Amino acid sequence: MNVYVIYKFSDTQKVNELLEEYKKRDEGHLLNFFKFDAEGANHMWHRKAKRKMQSSNLVVYFCGFDGTAKGEARNVKWELELANKYKKRVYIFNIGKQTDGLDVNNGFAKTIFGTDYSEGMLNINKYRIFDDGDHFETLLAEAKWSIDGDVINHRFDKEKLGDEGYYNLLLEEYKIMVDTSERLMERRQNTSNLYTTLCAALVAAVGASFAFNNWWVVACIAFGVGIVFICLSVNWRSCLKAYEMNNTGKFAVINAIEKILPADLFDSEYRYNTKNGIRSYSGREKILPIIFVVFGVVLIVFGAVLIVLNAAGVV
Repeated sequence: MNVYVIYKFSDTQKVNELLEEYKKRDEGHLLNFFKFDAEGANHMWHRKAKRKMQSSNLVVYFCGFDGTAKGEARNVKWELELANKYKKRVYIFNIGKQTDGLDVNNGFAKTIFGTDYSEGMLNINKYRIFDDGDHFETLLAEAKWSIDGDVINHRFDKEKLGDEGYYNLLLEEYKIMVDTSERLMERRQNTSNLYTTLCAALVAAVGASFAFNNWWVVACIAFGVGIVFICLSVNWRSCLKAYEMNNTGKFAVINAIEKILPADLFDSEYRYNTKNGIRSYSGREKILPIIFVVFGVVLIVFGAVLIVLNAAGVV
């Protein structure tokens, strides 16, 4: 499990000691920590932070709620906001004052959590805070968590239903998950069709602009359409990625249920396709936005060249 570590540089020594302790106790090498060192940080650290944050499974902030420099508070707040932007879970491991002793007069805590002015209190519920206990065990439990062991409700009274009733109910829940997955794929297909239709209409608009026999009009339309192409394609690819991530979670649940049923249908199909080099439709679908981005760049260059030539009186 990749863990992105946030901390104040004034807490460097304490955080380093904790991480060294965690690494020694992590016999299965389940935890992979990433953190910036004070001497290694530079003006490019934001770009690297974004890459590391995206690949992380969990964000942990080792927090001491004592006073700190404004620059440190600003950087910590930026990283926490980045975690929220990427929809990452954030755990705050308290290595300083107890949170129940904080108030709005604590400048650092106020910067991080914000203030509920109606109550005159800090929004300490904004993140999940761990005051006491073994923080390493919390991380280890997260690393060992498996959907296979969590998808089945073991507290369910199987004896009351009997084997037949239990598996019939399980099969119905399985069908619901398969149905929602198929609906999600249908919505993704409809989204792709919509973007494809829009892009095709824009291509037609560029072609129609030549009927005006005016290079200035052609140049402006091509340049504008190129910009719109890029914006649409970036948003299109982002939507496809969101659909894929949601469907990945659904298939994880489906595969976990299949392990209890007689046949692993979807998992077997995936393994067969992977072994024989058969690409999924979603993989091919992602190529279209890239093609339209390239086409958009070509149109922008084409339009810009025409504008320059037109201004120079060449065309």
